[in-house]
Amino acid sequence: MNRSIRIILSMLMVAMLLTGCGNKKEPTPKAELPTTTSEPSTQPSEPSTQPGEVTNPPGSVTNGTGWSGYFGTFTHRESSQYNNSTLQIKALDEAVVLFEIDMMEGSESEDQSRTLIIAGTMYIEDRETGIYECIREDGSTAYSISFSRSGDGQVLTVTHTGDIPMDPDGSYDYVDSTIEADADLSITLLENLPTAATSLNSTSSTYTIQYPDESVLNYFYPVTATFDDTGATLASYLVTDDLSAVWRLDTEDNIPVLIYGTAQDMLDQVVYLEPDEDEDSDAEISYEAMPLLPVIVEGGMMLTPGTMTKLIMDSPYPFPFTFEQLLSTDEAIATLDENGVITAHSAGSVTITGHVTLEDGRRSFMLDLVVGAEGEAGEVQADDVPSEDAVG
Repeated sequence: MNRSIRIILSMLMVAMLLTGCGNKKEPTPKAELPTTTSEPSTQPSEPSTQPGEVTNPPGSVTNGTGWSGYFGTFTHRESSQYNNSTLQIKALDEAVVLFEIDMMEGSESEDQSRTLIIAGTMYIEDRETGIYECIREDGSTAYSISFSRSGDGQVLTVTHTGDIPMDPDGSYDYVDSTIEADADLSITLLENLPTAATSLNSTSSTYTIQYPDESVLNYFYPVTATFDDTGATLASYLVTDDLSAVWRLDTEDNIPVLIYGTAQDMLDQVVYLEPDEDEDSDAEISYEAMPLLPVIVEGGMMLTPGTMTKLIMDSPYPFPFTFEQLLSTDEAIATLDENGVITAHSAGSVTITGHVTLEDGRRSFMLDLVVGAEGEAGEVQADDVPSEDAVG
């Protein structure tokens, strides 16, 4: 199922998440039970990376030491073209785990399928089992879902009681340690963060969390909570595609503040650039990996002796980055201070190395700088590719 379809279906399910079909401890507005949506059947395809798209590097993986740090994608063991289910898991801590079950069922004869997405929060009752309960408006339980984890963390067994339009039960096998944010998971995550960080549930007024149709750089999702009665903005956030971080955007100085997760995964993200076309070459095409948020020279690439400029992190948002351990291989050609300000002194080539830091994240970088002679412009060759000691 392609992402555009997933987003449409996810938006249809937002009411369930906003209105309390779950076991959230804090008060939330009222809600509806999940309903199914029909659509033409499509065969699920293997995930692939296209030029310019973000590739998520490996993060925490399943383990046998508990739920904390446990996340990833699982598929139903008996999935087929017309009947399949995917389960995404993201632990907030040892006792609270986000989940999303994306189910599809249909038949070849009808060439039609129905889909259902259930996202919510399970609470861990013991070391291996988590429980999610869908609570009706009158306080009764509509249904509950149990998630039992194998000792090695590679299999999750799902069972339920009560009425659900589709059957989620069965064994789900671990696929990989990547997850993909959508409206369901992102809203569930925000609703389960501390009120002091999100400002949600801090007022008796009802609100709606608005999730965008498009991402920024295929990785960032700007999410806004607005009051239902006035339409005024309650809060605005930035949620990363892998749910590794949530930033608060509506700050006094407009500088994003990290309210959940880590900045390390964001700094480690890379995009693959398609090489220039070479019709005469029969060599296998290879794609160049570049950081999603590269370090560049502000104001362009033209440098001559006496020019001053500075290093910045190229980002659509003003993240509070800093630099560490900045070095120039030839200070007779160019020098730089602790704030990343570069001064070009004479013509020649020089390499600048260092680390960019953001909150708890840290990544090394390297720039090849060429300073032109008097009256002649030089250039910067950005080789900001994470090295083996990028994290340290």
